Amino acid sequence: MVVLMLLVLLLQLLTGTQKGTVFAQSTAPDDGVDQPSTEGGERQLRERRRKNSRNKARARGPRGQFILVQPTTPAPTTHAKPLLRFAVISDTHFWLPTSARLKFGEESIAKPVRDGLLVSDSEQVLRQLFAQLKAFAQAGGDFAIHAGDAVCGGASFHSPQPEFRSSLQSYREQERAALGDWPVYHIPGNHDLDPLDGGSETWHKVFCHGAPPLANSTVAGHAGSGPCRSSEDGPLPPNYRSLHAGQWRILLMDGSDGVKFDTDGHGHVGEEQLAWLRRELDDSLSAKQQVILVLHQLLAMPATDASWLDEREDFVDNRAEVLALLARYEHVRLSLHGHVHANSLTTQNGIAFVSTAAAGEYPMQWREVSVYRCEVRLITHTLELPELREKSRHRDSRTGRNEIKLGPAIANSISLRTCE
Repeated sequence: MVVLMLLVLLLQLLTGTQKGTVFAQSTAPDDGVDQPSTEGGERQLRERRRKNSRNKARARGPRGQFILVQPTTPAPTTHAKPLLRFAVISDTHFWLPTSARLKFGEESIAKPVRDGLLVSDSEQVLRQLFAQLKAFAQAGGDFAIHAGDAVCGGASFHSPQPEFRSSLQSYREQERAALGDWPVYHIPGNHDLDPLDGGSETWHKVFCHGAPPLANSTVAGHAGSGPCRSSEDGPLPPNYRSLHAGQWRILLMDGSDGVKFDTDGHGHVGEEQLAWLRRELDDSLSAKQQVILVLHQLLAMPATDASWLDEREDFVDNRAEVLALLARYEHVRLSLHGHVHANSLTTQNGIAFVSTAAAGEYPMQWREVSVYRCEVRLITHTLELPELREKSRHRDSRTGRNEIKLGPAIANSISLRTCE
């Protein structure tokens, strides 16, 4: 009997962390994290956030990984100055103004079921986004990461190939004009795949041609590995690469690895990238670095209701393989994502999986990440475009979807404690 009781207790310890898991609009019943209102709008949501500002979720993986998830406090609980500060932006969906874009806008607004994506206002979105990133850089931000879907390729937009390519080039030119040499690292999303030729070669040449390899990067004195540059001769290097930042290593992954055309939005991580990921995790473990991943599509399935997500379209199709690899390591702390246009949070095996809302759709946000020795703090920043934000909110005809995109309070302002 005593042995049986000990086995039951051990099982509870290994599985009990799921009760504290939070993701998107819903949580486990006993964790107390607020859920978005589907009837009362943002006022009720803000009130519920105030009442639940002290909620926490603790997760421990099978090998003993520890992470404590809680709302961000006014001041960091560790060092006064972060070791690293960077921005994460995603899903800008830029499209130069053309007759094809105008036709797409007219057809999409006439549909009975609509999202809130403001492709027709993407020039204004980019200008404001770059203005806020410039202020972030001037305030000491080290760099930014674009987590995919810079433009409007793929199946759902039907953008002509010349416009897709010119939009990519224009995006890059505007980014450089606004931010100069301040580093912005890009990973591809499904809508960055060429609509006619397929693949990410066009995206790669636009965002990587002439760019220095990360190994020579001067980002806050930090170095990286894996060149993001292309040459006129020979095969292109892979889109995945790593950035070393003192006690931390950031792995920029390619969620469109091996995906030729965007038919349904799903992602994939190929065998070579998995081997690279294993090497990076081994090397970072030997170097005593903690790890942050950035990947466009989602990896972790929520433990509670997530009926608004599509099991194939919104995820990496071989995510089980990726998650099994990550679960073997104790120093992977955070995985950042875009793609689903929503602020969300879940924990699994001691890793926090966080997605960030789209810049081009309500609530029109980007995320600031501050890294300390034993803490990672994430907060969302809203684009200062109140009229467009309201326009996007009203455009979305799907009941409750705006609340889902905004996400619960803890998915907007998060403190991850990585040391006990």
